[in-house]
Amino acid sequence: MRNEEVLPSDSIVILLIGDSVVNGGSLTDQDSIASTLLEKRFLKDYNKRVRVLNISAGSWGPDNIAAYLKRFGTFRARLMCLVTSSHDAHDIMSHQNLVGYDPGWPDKQYKVALYELWDRYRWIFFYYFNTWFFAPTVEQNPEKVLLDSMKKDSVKKEKLNDAGIRKPGLTFNPGYEQIYEIAKKDSIPLFIYLHPETSEIELGHFNDQGDEIMAYAIQRNIRLVNEFSLGIDKKYYRKLDVVHYNSQGQLFLANNLYPLFQEYLNLKK
Repeated sequence: MRNEEVLPSDSIVILLIGDSVVNGGSLTDQDSIASTLLEKRFLKDYNKRVRVLNISAGSWGPDNIAAYLKRFGTFRARLMCLVTSSHDAHDIMSHQNLVGYDPGWPDKQYKVALYELWDRYRWIFFYYFNTWFFAPTVEQNPEKVLLDSMKKDSVKKEKLNDAGIRKPGLTFNPGYEQIYEIAKKDSIPLFIYLHPETSEIELGHFNDQGDEIMAYAIQRNIRLVNEFSLGIDKKYYRKLDVVHYNSQGQLFLANNLYPLFQEYLNLKK
């Protein structure tokens, strides 16, 4: 949970749950994440301590979130907001051993800093190398471009739909249903905030995985907030990133959630 400790006196609690999009990671300061911005805004506008608990972690799927809530409870929350993205539809816990195998999870300290730099971040070098020296040439024949435009547009849409993050899960993530059942059991209003990847912004709509999430929300009559309707733009994403907000994006998220939270809490000034 990325926020200040929960106190027994905290009577107004909102659960903001998700993965690294909500968490922000080490690249986002604590004062810049949406949950902190929301708490400060509630305090300023209502002179009340409203807790927005940031329950999230990198690469968490809804099933990870559900497991956390089952273990630690729902903290007497009055509202639950699940921020999710299309790839979460199949981001199912695999229990694979990452420590010592994934560069992001080393099992020992590197002896040489330069080796750590190469081992963990060499992909950045190859990205810029390919961008600078192997950039695709621009088609100079306008007639050929015109003739191929419809075909290219169709291929581009297909590629964009298949682009972005694809998780190996074969079935729809059971965590969505588990979170729904937890909220229902504790009588907590739940809504889903669906956040697109940059490839989906280019596509103009969510891909097939996002469609699965929207279909589930309709099936369960869960309110779903489509971020496309709120003016999402690539300027709110980190550079060279496909899904994570930058600081401006965290503010964008907070500004979108604030009126929704107000609606559910019905606070009086």
